[in-house]
Amino acid sequence: MGSTMEELVKLGRADVPRAAAALGQAFHDYPLLALAGDAPRKRERLAQAFCELGLYFAVQYGEAYATSAAFEGAAAWIRGDHFPMKAQELLRSVPLTVLGRVARYGGGRLRRAGEHLDRLHRELAPPGHLVLYILGVAPMFQGQGFAGRLLRPVLRRLDRESRPCYVDTLNPSAVPMYEHFGFRVVVETRIPGTRLPAWALVRPPSPETQPPPTHSTPE
Repeated sequence: MGSTMEELVKLGRADVPRAAAALGQAFHDYPLLALAGDAPRKRERLAQAFCELGLYFAVQYGEAYATSAAFEGAAAWIRGDHFPMKAQELLRSVPLTVLGRVARYGGGRLRRAGEHLDRLHRELAPPGHLVLYILGVAPMFQGQGFAGRLLRPVLRRLDRESRPCYVDTLNPSAVPMYEHFGFRVVVETRIPGTRLPAWALVRPPSPETQPPPTHSTPE
């Protein structure tokens, strides 16, 4: 299933709550969020707040897209020079109510894991990269190609710009999907104090989609 940038819906701040509602369903069972606790209702609220935080930050310091106005899925991309997230930038881009909900529903318990993943990013991410911070499709739409519709247009643009992309995940089933789109695992690790595995992946720009070099003709 092909797609173009024009077919995606670029998100603004007003779109974030609805997009996060779809993403929250996708992230309800994400292993990282399980560290915050097992209460289903609490996990549901944390998942949506976590996705809202990422989307708001990406709208300010990167870009965020949905597959369509139906919000089957969404993705948040953050410029590498704004990642890891800094406290002052979080306060500037994310409503305090959202930050409060992340804290209230157990987000503080994710700090150690977040610090570990941030350290990997600082060590492994190549210059000029874009971070794929969130990618998710609502459960009822999974398996229908919506993840590819979100990924392909941005990755093709990065290829044209000769820019790499970085992503990490705690979801083992996501690794082969990312590899299908040209990402390569650069490290497999474990979250400190847990048995949870994590993967950091980098996608170099593909030379096949980069524009040919231009040559000047002497007069």
